[in-house]
Amino acid sequence: MYSRKAAEEVKQELMKLKVNYYILEESWCVRRSKPGCSMPEIWDVEDPANAGKTPLCNLLVKDSKPHFTTVFQNSVYKVLEVVKE
Repeated sequence: MYSRKAAEEVKQELMKLKVNYYILEESWCVRRSKPGCSMPEIWDVEDPANAGKTPLCNLLVKDSKPHFTTVFQNSVYKVLEVVKE
């Protein structure tokens, strides 16, 4: 969720793991103790093919559809349900 991979790809991986719900905390997407240390920046090292794209967490905070459904939300986090195919 904190990488820059496509939502469909992340959804497929979660389905393989039999995940039904995911808790998304926006602060983990934007928090950084120093340059290069935010979760998306750390993923850039592991997944350079997607570096430079918008982090998935930023997209899901705005709109979780069509791959996830927001089932609960407060000022800190969202609970996303993985939409089954």
